Amino acid sequence: MTVSELYMKLKDRSKWFFMERDLERLLSALRSSEDFWEVLDRCEVPVLLASWLVAELEREGLVEVGGEEVKLTREGEKFCEDNRIPPHRRLECTWCRGKAVHVEGYMKVLREFKKLALERPRPLREYDQGYVTEESTVARVVLMAARGDLEGKRILVLGDDDLVGLALALTGAPEEVVVLDIDERLLDFIGSKAKEIGFGRLETRRADFRDPLPGDLVGRFHVFLTDPSESLPALKAFIGRGVVGLKGIGGAGYFGLTRAESSLRKWRELERLLVEDFGLAITDIIHNFNSYVGWGYEREMRAWEYLPVKSEPKGIWYRSCWFRIERVEETPLDNSPIEGEIIEDEEMATA
Repeated sequence: MTVSELYMKLKDRSKWFFMERDLERLLSALRSSEDFWEVLDRCEVPVLLASWLVAELEREGLVEVGGEEVKLTREGEKFCEDNRIPPHRRLECTWCRGKAVHVEGYMKVLREFKKLALERPRPLREYDQGYVTEESTVARVVLMAARGDLEGKRILVLGDDDLVGLALALTGAPEEVVVLDIDERLLDFIGSKAKEIGFGRLETRRADFRDPLPGDLVGRFHVFLTDPSESLPALKAFIGRGVVGLKGIGGAGYFGLTRAESSLRKWRELERLLVEDFGLAITDIIHNFNSYVGWGYEREMRAWEYLPVKSEPKGIWYRSCWFRIERVEETPLDNSPIEGEIIEDEEMATA
């Protein structure tokens, strides 16, 4: 049997969109690890789809699930060899870990940031929170510096469980930082720590991004950052409010997007939205730039019932690519209220 034949056999059974290439990616990852969380990290197939595919491959006799392991059977290994599907290999740069920047010039910021982050509030499932490693947060700041988006800039942070506002404050470089979040715990923490380090140009405000961006923030900023939930409505809302906050042409934004909760079809739709509706150019997409710390509510998340093994992750498995976007065209922007729930779609796994 070929991969194409197996794909044609499975595709009509799935309620999720997937391509033949996704099947290849999953099989390649399964040739590299028997830890399903690591397989998810390696294969870059949406979590719910990958879980369903493993169950289907088990029915086909290509995979076996036992205890905390998912592994290819002898027939599965032969199938991969016959179809020339190699084991997945990690080939990222050992110096920058694939981030395209290194933090050597910002080690003092990283050390101080790690101290501040020790007391951070724990993630809450009700807000779909989950924060990145301290190295990822500081690497965001370093990339901003490299792109001219830090020194003397007015910066808007839309949602900040990653504490980017504090990392920005530690550099002393921005003209202004405004942090918006729905979680009062985070706002209190960020505000108090900013005062503690003596950075007086940071403001925190409570915000629900279904509400319009306040008038005094519209058109005020050079740069925005956000890392929203990955339903298309949430991405559109968070990024849209960020664009509304930009001064106009030349304003820049940063956001994260995973393969764990977003198929490439969703990627394409979002990219169309960025370019056509928001007048943006995509200047950078850095693969797996952000690594996320386990958030502690894995057993409560939507994906748990679909997982082929019921064990909590032992290491980092959830990563996102980091986008930089820049406004190149004035297009009509919508700052009106958004009705209803925005953080659910068929690919959301962690909510």
